[in-house]
Amino acid sequence: MLELYGQGVSTGIAIGTIRHYVNVSENVKKYKVEDVRTELERYRQGMKMAKIQLQKLYDEACSQVSKSESVIFQTHIMILEDSKFVENTEEIIKVRKLNAEYAVSYTAKMLAEIFKGLDDEYLKSRYTDILDAGNTLIKILQNKEQKKDAESKQPMIIAAKELMPSETVSLKKNTLIGFVTNIGSPNSHTAILARTMGLPAVTQIDKDLSEFDGCTAIVDGQLGKVYINPDKNTMALYHAKKERYNKQRDNLKRQIGLPSVSKNGQKIILSANIGMLEDIENVEANDADGVGLFRSEYLFLNRNSVPSEEEQFEAYKRVITEFKKSGVVIRTADLSADKGIDYIDMPNEKNPSMGFRGIRVCLANSDMFKTQLRALYRASVYGKLKILLTMINNTEEVNYVKRIIKSVKRELRAEGKQYNDNVQLGIMIETPAAAIISDELCSMVDFVSIGTNDLTQFTLAIDRANQKLEYSYEPYHKAILRLIKLVVKNAHQCGIPVSVCGELASDTKLTPFFLALKTDELSMAPSKILQVRAKVRETNTEMIPKLLKEL
Repeated sequence: MLELYGQGVSTGIAIGTIRHYVNVSENVKKYKVEDVRTELERYRQGMKMAKIQLQKLYDEACSQVSKSESVIFQTHIMILEDSKFVENTEEIIKVRKLNAEYAVSYTAKMLAEIFKGLDDEYLKSRYTDILDAGNTLIKILQNKEQKKDAESKQPMIIAAKELMPSETVSLKKNTLIGFVTNIGSPNSHTAILARTMGLPAVTQIDKDLSEFDGCTAIVDGQLGKVYINPDKNTMALYHAKKERYNKQRDNLKRQIGLPSVSKNGQKIILSANIGMLEDIENVEANDADGVGLFRSEYLFLNRNSVPSEEEQFEAYKRVITEFKKSGVVIRTADLSADKGIDYIDMPNEKNPSMGFRGIRVCLANSDMFKTQLRALYRASVYGKLKILLTMINNTEEVNYVKRIIKSVKRELRAEGKQYNDNVQLGIMIETPAAAIISDELCSMVDFVSIGTNDLTQFTLAIDRANQKLEYSYEPYHKAILRLIKLVVKNAHQCGIPVSVCGELASDTKLTPFFLALKTDELSMAPSKILQVRAKVRETNTEMIPKLLKEL
């Protein structure tokens, strides 16, 4: 028996036979073409066919998962139609006189590398969508079908270098029960689809997986373990473990419709973090209490110019209207040098997460910022909107924004455009500096949100993406918990609510701690809502006063 270790991205247990899968992008040939015009036409015809295929894939996905997960394939159509994608691909064909398959592959990899270099984990994981869209087109240009062994009628565990969303859906319609890959992340669409479809998955396995083709295997998606040719004892242990897991999963489903209230009656709001309009249905499917964080920067990415006021207005209007009763927190664009924004003058920084980003970029690009604020205030008449400012570090920044907001309101009034004059303004506490002076900051705003991801790495002086420092990354460090405790205390003394977002918000080990602090809201990935609700409902906060005294 051989044990492999990686990162679990979708919980559950799969027991079956491994089938090695080779991605189309691994076999793209490069060659010169004589007739450029014919090659361009072949590329364009391939584009048309790819769009039709992606629409069919969307329809197919809708039969397996919700529209919020399925809509990624409509996003793939937008990627292929993107001006950067088309212009770069056609330029390679015209100027370098290379074949269409290679041109598409080169362009997709180039754009994907931009996303892979981003500091934001959610954004970083979106690179697979670009590659996947490109692969769909490459497959059509190569006129190739899936491997026959991928269509086996026997239950199978797919082993691959990397698995794309389209491949996950296509393989699931056969007998896919789980997968193991060398490359992947918890935030990728492939991982999201795996969790939604109940497919146990482990990524980041540092081993050539092709050598295990045909072997019996166990995939433990929670522990990030893969057992190759397990012995009888291990097999028996995991059959029992799988049965227990299935019972726990059924228990989570029963949390839908139940209030987020502890055993002794303490209420807490469990809201969702989303980054795209396509995530809306996922929020509803997981029974979230609302949207606690809408990352507006996604409207600014993968384009050649700042999104217009009308474009932003329509996007904000849709999400606000969808959650009219519960309300929506929309964060102003958290842009930085690592997000590939060509239309803004951004410095080339070695550590963009600690540089020119967030509110600093907004204030330095006042016209862009005013456009966003105008769109937000215009959309505010369609429901309950809260505006959240990112990377606030001092009181001067808050005052500056308030002056801009007054100016925006004057302009809208003069133009006869409606807006809600009572939109709440909040700030993210993401740095130790902001946490320490949170008593002053809280007195200036209507609510605060603690961004635990940045607060953790800034407090510990550790880049959470640096694998060499992974052993030193301590999210439960007393310094971090004390800063959170301080912010909650100062917020409540000022009479305003406080939410916690980031990875710690969905960490059920800390749920009792947040309840003990009387935190008003926890905002997390939609898929984590029911798990945290179950923890809330089994917790008696009267039994945990020691948690606070120990700090």
